[in-house]
This record gives sequence, C-alpha cells and structure tokens, in this order.
Amino acid sequence: MRFSVRSIAAFILGGFVSFNLINTAAAGPGDLLVSPVRVVFEDRKRVAEVTLVNKGQENAVYRVSFENRRMLRNGSFEKIEAPGEGDLFAEKLVRYAPRRVELEPNAPQTLRLMLRKPSTLEEGEYRSHLHFAALPEDAGSSSIEAGQQDTDGISIRLTPVYGLTIPIIVRHGALEATAAITQLQQSRDNKGRTTLQFVFERSGTKSLYGDFTVTAKGVKDPLAIKKGIALYSPNKERVITITLSAEETARAAGKQIELRFQDKTESGGDIQTTASLRLN
Repeated sequence: MRFSVRSIAAFILGGFVSFNLINTAAAGPGDLLVSPVRVVFEDRKRVAEVTLVNKGQENAVYRVSFENRRMLRNGSFEKIEAPGEGDLFAEKLVRYAPRRVELEPNAPQTLRLMLRKPSTLEEGEYRSHLHFAALPEDAGSSSIEAGQQDTDGISIRLTPVYGLTIPIIVRHGALEATAAITQLQQSRDNKGRTTLQFVFERSGTKSLYGDFTVTAKGVKDPLAIKKGIALYSPNKERVITITLSAEETARAAGKQIELRFQDKTESGGDIQTTASLRLN
C-alpha cells in the first residue's frame, strides 16, 4: 500500500509558505515502499521495526519526523498542531532512529522504534503519524539567492517534496471498542452500478481497523471487499461508500445482501457488526 503527500514550498522575500496536496505515489525520488503500514504498541510490545524500500531508479534521501493528524468524517486527514477534545498524541512516547535515511534503488533500510511509557501515563489510545519526506537533491540550497532572479529582484523557487505517513498507535490500559453500521442505503447509476453508502460508528476507548465485505444470499463469492478501513479515536463516525460493479449488481439483484465489518486477522479476525438490505 502506498500513500503520498506533495508539498510545494515557495521562498518569497525571505518568507516561507507551504501548501499540502494529497496525491498518489509517483515514480522517482518519492517512490517509497513502507512495511508495515501501521504500528500498534499494546500489551507488552515495546520495540517495532519499519522497513523502507526505494522503488525509484535513483538514490533518494528521506527525512523522518512525527506529524499529528485528525481524521475527518469522510476518512481524509488534516494536519493539526495542538490537541483538540479527546486527541492523544504518541510522538512523545515513541523514539525512533534513524531520522534521516539515504536509500539506493531497491535497497531496504530498517527504522527502529522504541516505546517509553512514563509511570504516570493515563489510560487511553495515543496516535501520531510517522512522516517520510523525500528530500530533493539540492535540499540544502533554499535561499532566495539560489533561485532565478526576475527583473524586480524577487526569487521564487518551487520544490516538490514527496512523502507518506503511517500511523503509530500506543494503547495503554484496558481499552475496548464496539462498531455499528447505520443509515445503510443504496443508489444505482446509469451504468448499472450500485453504490452502498453508510455510516460506520465507533464507541469505546480505542480505534477500529478492519475490512468490509459485501455478500449476497445464494451467491457464492463476495460482491465486494474494502480492506484496511480505520475509524480512529476520538472520532465517533465515518461515512463510507462501496460500489458494486454492474456485473455484481446483476448477480445480486433482488437478493438480500449483507455488509460485514471484520477485524484484521492479526487482531483476531472477529466480526464486529453487520447490516443488511434487499438489493434493488
């Protein structure tokens, strides 16, 4: 799984302005594979490793840092600087090394993380996102003078920076969560595809992470599977859509379908909640 965040930095009259754009990973110095895509410290786990692989064709340098992010109701994220109600950050609980890595093409590098929980830590789920930013080759040159001057003596330099983030989660105490699927509805487009839209709800003290599967009574194989869906604390709900192809819609037309949310296998694989309706 790959994700990337593109930042464009402009140096204008000595001031720094940055803009963040969500985009898909591209080939080149920002083409980075990270495994695993999330790290959870719970029970007695104190040490973890993340493997980085540069899938580009040239050497690439990455800066590693923590970011704090809030999940929005549509499942996207926004970067935040200060905690809001219910936000608990993991950045002060987890140490990692190295903080800057240089990768040759297809050469793996291991990032090591270590959890240090103070004795006074309050019960809860703490989350921060580890950010891997691909540095441009001339990252050390960021002055106005390094840019091209125009007739007014103002220099503007645009430098794309590719990166991705993965969540780092620390669970402390006896935490639990329950899931629910509500407001399940369907719609059909002019190409015969069905869109299922619903609200994924969470209650409790920890986040949810798993897969959604759509099945139909009397149909052997699943109609659709949506993997790796998270609902992070402190959010209580998230709006999700799943689209069935025209072929799958035709297979299940008039049948009772079931929507199921199930924990990932490493978390037990338990079915947390289901909902059903008759497909038009």
